[in-house]
Amino acid sequence: MKRWQGAAVIGAIAAAVVGQWYAASARETAPVGDASAAAPPVPDAPPPAPRPPVAGEPATAEAENSDGDGLRRVPIAPVDTSTPAWLPLAQARESGDPRTPPIQHDAPTEHPDASVLADPQAYAAHQLAQKQRLAAAYAQAAVPELARLQSDLEQGREAGVPPEELAKVAEKIRRIEQQRQAAEAAK
Repeated sequence: MKRWQGAAVIGAIAAAVVGQWYAASARETAPVGDASAAAPPVPDAPPPAPRPPVAGEPATAEAENSDGDGLRRVPIAPVDTSTPAWLPLAQARESGDPRTPPIQHDAPTEHPDASVLADPQAYAAHQLAQKQRLAAAYAQAAVPELARLQSDLEQGREAGVPPEELAKVAEKIRRIEQQRQAAEAAK
């Protein structure tokens, strides 16, 4: 008996899904003159306000690139079809993409020798020295980043950036400064 009930539930769900699909496709393909499927008329919206001219752009570019519908047409750059598309991909795979920034390799980590590993006190001293080097590197790297963030914050204030965005940058500055001070104390 339970088997029939499960099949009935699955059949009902399938019928509901097919019904929804059929209703959606019927609405999309309704004839244009059908009054029952026509949407109510929408009042004409006012035309968009003209945008201010951008420096270096001719004043007639809006008129040249528009068909009167308020949309600005942007020309598409031509595609170079002289070389097959796979060739630059193969070259990038072999020699890398020239647009990527160089990878900065950190100094190699110092591995303790067997005598340091055998002595718990010597190993603890080795770990402490590594931690202090890391803290010093963080403190050194935080100084220029804090200066850059401070200048960004000032530029944002002058540019009229919303206060909540400025608060995010100020909080980031506060946290980096707090971590830098903790790193200085750990030296």
